[in-house]
Amino acid sequence: MTQRPLPLFSTGTPPSSVEEVVAACVALGALVTGGPLSPEEERLARQAPAYGGDVEGLRHAMQQGSDPLGDAYCALRPSSRRRALGAFYTPPSVVEPMVAWALSRSPGRVVDAGCGSGRFAAAAVRQDPTLEVVAVDVDPAATLVARAVLGAIGSQRARVVNADYLRVSLARSSGLTAFVGNPPYVRHHDLGPETKAWAKRAAAEQGLPFSGLAGLHVYFLLATMKHARRGDVGCFVTSAEWLDVGYGKTLRAALLNGLGGESLHLVDARAKAFDDALATAVVACFEVGARRKEMRLRRVSSAGLLGALDQGGSILPSGELQAASRWTPLFSPSRRQASPGMVRLGDVVRVSRGVATGNNAFFVLSLDRAEALRLRRWCVPALTRAREVLEAPGTVHLGSDRKLLLDPPRGTDPTAEGNRALREYLAEGRALKVHEGYLCTHRAPWWHVGAKAPPIVATYMARQAPAFALNPDGLAVLNVFHGLYPKLPLTRVQLEGLVAYLNENRAALRGAGRTYQGGLEKFEPREMEALLVPPPERLPEFARST
Repeated sequence: MTQRPLPLFSTGTPPSSVEEVVAACVALGALVTGGPLSPEEERLARQAPAYGGDVEGLRHAMQQGSDPLGDAYCALRPSSRRRALGAFYTPPSVVEPMVAWALSRSPGRVVDAGCGSGRFAAAAVRQDPTLEVVAVDVDPAATLVARAVLGAIGSQRARVVNADYLRVSLARSSGLTAFVGNPPYVRHHDLGPETKAWAKRAAAEQGLPFSGLAGLHVYFLLATMKHARRGDVGCFVTSAEWLDVGYGKTLRAALLNGLGGESLHLVDARAKAFDDALATAVVACFEVGARRKEMRLRRVSSAGLLGALDQGGSILPSGELQAASRWTPLFSPSRRQASPGMVRLGDVVRVSRGVATGNNAFFVLSLDRAEALRLRRWCVPALTRAREVLEAPGTVHLGSDRKLLLDPPRGTDPTAEGNRALREYLAEGRALKVHEGYLCTHRAPWWHVGAKAPPIVATYMARQAPAFALNPDGLAVLNVFHGLYPKLPLTRVQLEGLVAYLNENRAALRGAGRTYQGGLEKFEPREMEALLVPPPERLPEFARST
């Protein structure tokens, strides 16, 4: 091992590199804790310099419940690298109640799935050093930290495995196993075809539906079903996105059929459950193989109020969960009550997202710039910022300060006589390689955006409820808006009534979309179409009230 000393690293002085973190792990006994090292762990250990910091200070901090090396590793690892691994470490306010619930089931073994620095395994060992724990993670530097932590706190039966949790082989345990953890949040775009094929097979083996849009956290639950035996228990914290989106059907079906969902605890979107990730969190507790007739659903205002995971909330029949395509509204009793005499917005209008230009800097122009470039006749007035509707009193109008969208008709010939200004501007776009952008390469011709002007426009992503506005001047909409297009012949008064009703009841719309950390809520078109509104014949009464 190289004997190149590093600057002193005490518990109060963060390390300057990942190799210094590894050096501290080695000094704390990581190489003799948790069983055989993987080749990657051995490589990192061999490359580590001699550690010259306060080993005993680190050990004491770990024994007191801190995770200085895990914190340091997160701070040093580039966010792009941690996003690729889905590595967002769980704070004690979430770890402790989850581990307490798992240990209340008297397990003979605890498996920390996607362990990172081993926070769940360590929390269990602090309660019982003789407890068998298995910590699994694909990141070798993280598993070295987990080894160091478990060694420092005196774990007597720890096994740390640097491997893919989806494919790792777990020995059978003589007693009940509790699976705990924070499965990595990696979106489907970053998952390889072999991994997706594994998940599809795993879902089919369990008789579950599967979507290729599912993220890695869903795969971890499928892997747990494969690793577990009937009667084993689990407690995972994940992004709450799966409660409502299409790919979440896998987890929703699993909890009702096979995974044995016992309770769900949703942390309010305005609270920050994770220190370094903007994600709304939900904790799921389950008993594998249990067939339950009901499930506990509970909402808490902050992660610090999770407390006992077998208390509070509402008890819902499994049938109600089975019938619901979205589960977030079920956490609010008032939203579970159907309104008599109402219809789905989608029965009245079709909701469609506005157009994406592929390069707003090129296609969106001010009036002055469009006139200076002699492009005005190929431009249409457009709504380009959400605040234009959020700040409007229910109607948007054409104004002198309105932005313009360059959108020549598809049949325009830029080479024709009289179209010189357009021809020159498109040539500038080619020089800037605008035409090589993803959306432009999928349009013919690349400069025809094809914007539409819906009669009603709506915001769909903000830290407030959607706002709606009439669009009598026919402004085109970019993809920061949804357009509402009537399916039925609606009079002007009915359109006014629909907008007035939706705006007057904005507060009731919160929670009907996909809510992210910090209160950011997003409505996909189908989710907006699921909103309840009065039938068309009743809409004029709301227009008269405005």
